[in-house]
Amino acid sequence: MMSGVRISSGTPIKIKQFEKLVYINNTLMNNKNLITVGYWSTKGLGAVCRMVVLYSGYTLKAKNYKLQPVLIENKLTYNGSEWHENDKINLKKRNSLINLPYIELINSSGDELLISQSNACLSFIGRKFDMFGKNEIDMSKCEQLLLETNDLRSIITSFAYTYFKNIDLEKLAANEVFINAFQNNDVGKIQKFENWLNDNNDKNNYFLINNEITIPDFNLFDILDFYLEFLKHYNFVSNKNNKNIFNDLGYPNISKFYNNFVELPKMQKYLNSILYKLPYTNKSAKFGSGINGDTWNHKSQIDETPKEIIII
Repeated sequence: MMSGVRISSGTPIKIKQFEKLVYINNTLMNNKNLITVGYWSTKGLGAVCRMVVLYSGYTLKAKNYKLQPVLIENKLTYNGSEWHENDKINLKKRNSLINLPYIELINSSGDELLISQSNACLSFIGRKFDMFGKNEIDMSKCEQLLLETNDLRSIITSFAYTYFKNIDLEKLAANEVFINAFQNNDVGKIQKFENWLNDNNDKNNYFLINNEITIPDFNLFDILDFYLEFLKHYNFVSNKNNKNIFNDLGYPNISKFYNNFVELPKMQKYLNSILYKLPYTNKSAKFGSGINGDTWNHKSQIDETPKEIIII
């Protein structure tokens, strides 16, 4: 039986291989090899920052803020005061642009840095860990690919946070997402990445740029993972084995990319952590906020995510 530690809420948290969970006070540790990532208790825009920190061998302090369900006149809404009325107030004194996600760290000169905006966070840690291109050409490719992956994310995210009057309208909208993302022509978003991988790779190359891992690789992997949940949830595929889905849809290069990425030794710390098991979207989303892509159910599901998680 696995041992566990208890956090302040009394929730037992299991310790798994590759992972150490520690609950600590709300202070920034004086450790230049520690990076704090603040985000909601979901994957969302915080997942890539979390996985890059762990991949790079740094200690990750994940601060997780929870939306709380509130019934107002029998209508369910969600309250984000855990973030807006607490840490945000103090952090805003140091960075007036503060929002989620944010990263916090001490640089090599001993300066405390607090960075907000998802693209800014990713660009910063990409440069810090030498994952944003070796020269101007590769840096430009990283910038293009990062924005293109965000476009791919926006298609499914917009759908996920939309509520429909009935299941038929939801299925129609899901089909539109499928068409926009998976058309096997130059219009389809994923086809762009299939073509890019085909043009820039050889049989021994598994990454987007020069067979070296860069920030866009992490972003693409995270988004593809989200789409796999979508494809299975709405029954767009009969074979629901993640290793086969993209190849079966006609994207062999995407399939090779995804299957290689999930097996990377340095990814296992993240993939075996509680962070990888968080829902894709927040509680207010129609798709991806609950179990197996379902809508989060405030009556039967409890968000037991620790407020702070340290993974060494």
